[in-house]
Amino acid sequence: MKACVRLFTRLFLATMVVAPAARAQKPAPEMPRAPREQKLIFVGDVMLSRSVGAKMQAEDDWTYPFEKIAPTLRSANLTFGNLECPVSDTGRNRHHLYSFRADPKAIAGLKFAGFDVMSVANNHSFDWGRPALVDTLVRLRAAGIRPVGAGANDLEAHYPVLVRLNGVKLAFLAYVNVPPKEATAGTDQPGVAWLDRDRTSADIRFARALADVVIVSVHWGVEYMRKPQRLQLELAHQMIDAGADLIVGSHPHVIQPLEEYHGRWIAYSLGNFIFDQHDPPTHHGLMLEVTLAGKRIRQVQSVPITIDGSLQAVVTNGEKPAEARPSENAERAAAQ
Repeated sequence: MKACVRLFTRLFLATMVVAPAARAQKPAPEMPRAPREQKLIFVGDVMLSRSVGAKMQAEDDWTYPFEKIAPTLRSANLTFGNLECPVSDTGRNRHHLYSFRADPKAIAGLKFAGFDVMSVANNHSFDWGRPALVDTLVRLRAAGIRPVGAGANDLEAHYPVLVRLNGVKLAFLAYVNVPPKEATAGTDQPGVAWLDRDRTSADIRFARALADVVIVSVHWGVEYMRKPQRLQLELAHQMIDAGADLIVGSHPHVIQPLEEYHGRWIAYSLGNFIFDQHDPPTHHGLMLEVTLAGKRIRQVQSVPITIDGSLQAVVTNGEKPAEARPSENAERAAAQ
């Protein structure tokens, strides 16, 4: 009997010693992980015809305009730009004031630069008619670049381009309200997505239900004007109110103000990125570096770029990315 008591005592004491040690080894609760960050880059007008096209052909190098800046563009998880010309060998010149059409070989330059999505909703997409526009869409897709803002019909032109980026769902929409309006897509005819107030808001609400982040590209405004028009402010605010997270503008060929509205950003015009215009202000533009933290936009930074004398885009000397701030009150600027 005494032996049994001694055995029970030893087991009890061992339990008292081991239990605290076991409790001490219990793993601490895991701290919440910081959301994964991803970088998006947005640039302005990319025109690969006229003098730019001639330069590429003379150099026998279809990546030439992007050689100095491609590493920066490719550093992003996704890169977006406005393609300001059809890229095709078909169609008929419609003899607009300026009619652009780039050699299909120029697609290699876009791919080399790292473009993932490109807006084709602009006033030059129709320079060589519907066949050249459709051919451009086909060639972009074949190169792995997603065109947005145009399509084989009205539905396709307005349907958002959906991109899944490491688990984050992005929706892209693109519109134009610069003539020719005859370029607008129809029920059974190819064309671009025209910027209509009510239709655009409906498109954004539709995209909002499909994506975590909704981005809208708009080709609008007045060429060479440094300030947006009052109508642009109204449309931009309406688009944000409908659910857009970021609006990126093009067409003026010069930089216009950035505006923060209800915690979301509007870049009224990023200016030119690749172009051959002569007026010095058209030689400068902005890259917008957008940082995603998880499923939301955490930061927007502006990076000045210059189109140098060789028609190549470069990050402006001495400039570092700066956190985007409204460069001036956009509403006050438009009112003046």
